Amino acid sequence: MKSILKLTSILVIFCYSTMTFAQAENKTVEEINLLPQKGNLGVSLLVDGLIDNLTLQSNENELGENILFAKYYLENDLVLRMGFGLNIISANRTTSDSVSVTLVERDSSASRYLINISGGAEKHLKSSKRLDPFIFSQVDLTFIGKTNVEINATTTSSAGVAKDERTIKQDGGFGIGLQLGGGFNYFLAKRFSLGAELSMRLQYVTEGGTITDNQIITPVNGSSTSNFISREDQQNQTTVNVEPNALINISYFF
Repeated sequence: MKSILKLTSILVIFCYSTMTFAQAENKTVEEINLLPQKGNLGVSLLVDGLIDNLTLQSNENELGENILFAKYYLENDLVLRMGFGLNIISANRTTSDSVSVTLVERDSSASRYLINISGGAEKHLKSSKRLDPFIFSQVDLTFIGKTNVEINATTTSSAGVAKDERTIKQDGGFGIGLQLGGGFNYFLAKRFSLGAELSMRLQYVTEGGTITDNQIITPVNGSSTSNFISREDQQNQTTVNVEPNALINISYFF
């Protein structure tokens, strides 16, 4: 009888301990929320390449321009998407060549800029502890600056200095894009996730316009002459496509 009572007591204590430990373990898991919450800000990068040659790169807009991309949680299930990109192109080249006592020097430069601003919203659906699906919409604006090219050449000889100065200018443009799609994040650790997106994109770009070409030639002797040419060259393009993000998105939220 005493043996039965001892065995029963051991079983009761064992069951009680197991239930208490399980409840504590479940409580600990529930308290560890892997997903971001209201007020969190996160950044996103792309992983490209094979396993032995992985590289990190920034997101790109429809025109192939790199952008800094971030997300801000307005609510636990409502996220603000923000992107900004700046691309300034400035190139210079200097050459010189001498033939006998004549020296020919040429300086050329070209400049252009692109600015991208994007914004949108994500609505997060019913999530598990790690998988976080969402739908989103986003608007992209791209401002294309003017193209300026300058080519200045001087020819120095015993007779004097001759100049050839040329300036080419081309109007810039504007692009607007609309994205509608969905995606998911899978959280490997607290606020650290991998994910992918699939979206339908509508993109309209208008670029170019008036092109002016002004050339001033100054000989060693005599007056300068000017040649001015103006023409129109404008391109308008509308594209609609499905854009899968086959690359891996890595996101971390603060």
